[in-house]
Amino acid sequence: MSNIATVTTPCGTIEGFQGEEGVYTFLNIPFAKAGRWQAPKAIPPFSGVLEAKAYGPAPIQAEPDPFFAKRNGDFLDVPTSEDCLNLNIWAADLKTPKKAVLFWVYGGSYIMGYNYKRLNLPEKLVKVHPDLLVVAPNYRVGVLGSLNLSSVDPDGAYRFSNNLALLDLIAALRWTNQNIEAFGGDPENVTMYGHSAGSNAISHLLVIPEAEEFFQKAIIQSSYMTDLGTVAMDTSEEIGRKFLELAGVSSLEEALALSAEQILEAQKKLFGFRYGGSKASKLFSPVQDELTVSSEAFRRLTEGDFKAKALMIGGSEGEYDQMFLKMNTEETKASVIQRNSDKVVTEADMEAFRLLHPEMTEKEAYMSVHNDLGLRLGGEWIGRACCSHIPVYEFTFRLRDPKEGWRALHGAPCNYVFGNLIPEGAPEQLSFQMMDVWAAFAKSGDPNTPAIPEWPKYEPDGAVMAIGEQWELDRGYWKKDFAFWKDRFAEKKWMP
Repeated sequence: MSNIATVTTPCGTIEGFQGEEGVYTFLNIPFAKAGRWQAPKAIPPFSGVLEAKAYGPAPIQAEPDPFFAKRNGDFLDVPTSEDCLNLNIWAADLKTPKKAVLFWVYGGSYIMGYNYKRLNLPEKLVKVHPDLLVVAPNYRVGVLGSLNLSSVDPDGAYRFSNNLALLDLIAALRWTNQNIEAFGGDPENVTMYGHSAGSNAISHLLVIPEAEEFFQKAIIQSSYMTDLGTVAMDTSEEIGRKFLELAGVSSLEEALALSAEQILEAQKKLFGFRYGGSKASKLFSPVQDELTVSSEAFRRLTEGDFKAKALMIGGSEGEYDQMFLKMNTEETKASVIQRNSDKVVTEADMEAFRLLHPEMTEKEAYMSVHNDLGLRLGGEWIGRACCSHIPVYEFTFRLRDPKEGWRALHGAPCNYVFGNLIPEGAPEQLSFQMMDVWAAFAKSGDPNTPAIPEWPKYEPDGAVMAIGEQWELDRGYWKKDFAFWKDRFAEKKWMP
């Protein structure tokens, strides 16, 4: 570590360092404090100098599976703490003002993740684009980030406990707005970018009044507020009661006294049950509590009742294919039908969809049903809702794995955007092209660069940029699939 760098901000003086890539790095900056299951509170300005030279603790979460950690380049030993509300900042220099700010939100199904995963470290991106600055906050995950305590909290002291992940991110956005100018960032040019749960969170933040003053643009990739991306209130109540039962506690005081280990053990058991409520959902997605998340959030998008100025939306063509890689074709079909029982998917649907896509193998068509219904069409609903109000650019990442040959899996674009862990055999220029495009959008709200074909603003059934060996517009990309499945989505009631 060399070249110590000191920045004086409204919150206090912070000391970071200039790393090997020449990028100025500030780590483990606290942006808020929060008690267990409580909303975050701003930290008052501090005196003295804050040393920001080592990564801070990650949110409480289970230890990573060693196989997947190695495959994804994750750290195996990640210190965790409930005191985890810290953020990291990377900047090529500290003197040039008005840098565009990329506010990165990690994924992990709202049960794992932290702000310094190797795959998402942005030094290469910042080095290539020195007029871009990156901020990466932590947010609480799992039961500690979302738990309905209403059954043991009659006074409502913990009424915000359902959506702490979102509230943490709002606190980090507010800190960024107040302090990023000292690092050369422009608080009036902030673009949120997230993958998976991070994307889901950002799609909610688009229409949360407490957040929308602090950003101007968003890139949402591979998970969304639509459909399974939001938990109904009664489902949340059911999950909360089950957690307390599994943890062996019957009062708020007993829940607050649980150790982190006890919480994780009970959380693990939660996945052994199915939760109905008024609609099926994932365990820890944001909850329609009418405090932070409104049950009419999607309506706001359709009516243009939001402040974002531009959106990029997309993901991988084989998002969830990894679930089925070890299954044969018939096993895949049966599994997809079972996994999508809430959409009443039948064998006749599967065959009709397969005939709709003769360019796919039979198994790929079946996997695409799950990818569409479980995730990808959620982004298309948002694109259609917003494109008549602001510029929307849609993409699909279709580069097949250079080694294994399977379709691009969940999260594949991130390797190329950040320039990390790029698979051997990938197109040589692809990472630089994607860095350029993502940076162009973060700076101006327009992803077009001279190195790619002209990328038009999206309109319903319009062109999507397909990113692979080559960049090419796929005209009418969503027309067939959207028409085939649209009646299975509750969002249809809001669309004109």
